[in-house]
Amino acid sequence: MRAAGLTDVGCKRSMNQDAFFLDPDNQLYIVADGMGGHKAGDLASKMALEFIRQYIDEIDTEDVGDLPENKALKREEERCGKAVQHANRSIFQKANESMDFHGMGTTVVLLKITHGHAVLAHVGDSRIYRIQDEEIVQLTKDHSRLQELIDQERITPEEVERYPLKNVITRALGGAPDVEVDTSVIPLGNNDLFLLCSDGLSGVLTDGESLELVCSNPGDPEESCRRLIQSTLDRGAPDNVTVIICDTRAYTGGEPSSPPLDAFPDSDSGPGALRKFIDRWFKGNQPV
Repeated sequence: MRAAGLTDVGCKRSMNQDAFFLDPDNQLYIVADGMGGHKAGDLASKMALEFIRQYIDEIDTEDVGDLPENKALKREEERCGKAVQHANRSIFQKANESMDFHGMGTTVVLLKITHGHAVLAHVGDSRIYRIQDEEIVQLTKDHSRLQELIDQERITPEEVERYPLKNVITRALGGAPDVEVDTSVIPLGNNDLFLLCSDGLSGVLTDGESLELVCSNPGDPEESCRRLIQSTLDRGAPDNVTVIICDTRAYTGGEPSSPPLDAFPDSDSGPGALRKFIDRWFKGNQPV
């Protein structure tokens, strides 16, 4: 299993409110796209990653060794969904503590590889794609006003490109004490790659363009991430852009090929940087 991730502030924004997390040891991959006032969206995306990974680390499932595969997978799907709900409650509570955090929220997409399957969970308009045999398929459905119009057949393909409110989402973490999380489980193919991204990528590149860039670098997810990011920058990158590529073609269920990786723009380095960042906010210490 090989995986890589990259994020960039883009060409128009003053700060990066996206964040991502890679943990090859637990085969867990997450992208979050924060929203809100100065620093609030930045904090929301980081909190989402922290509380999701904390829940998955600490809330162990019962021994599933003797369970049928379908039941073991169902438990993992439920655990991923509950992890996202746990993060939502924490962000909602923080958003209501003061006006500084009012209205903050974040999207999230989560991919967990287990038992030869991919478990997905998501809220918002960040996306997960599967690339297989030089074809790309979007596995998540955007929680957005535009997607609702498409589902209701109230907008034509030509009008989609000109729709002025593409970034209006209908579901996010932090807006309410409870949130509906979409989850699914799909079996791994023999040569699957997964692309997780914020709308800073999907709103600039077409699916076909992303497919071409990834397929032009077989076996090199790091270079594919760099090319995807650079392509959005070349087109003006109006938003923060974040990508993760997970190549399961080397998946054997054995040891990972690289250590867990956090990527949080403008934060301190080191494995405890995220917790220190959140602690400073929660304790009201000087701004980061």
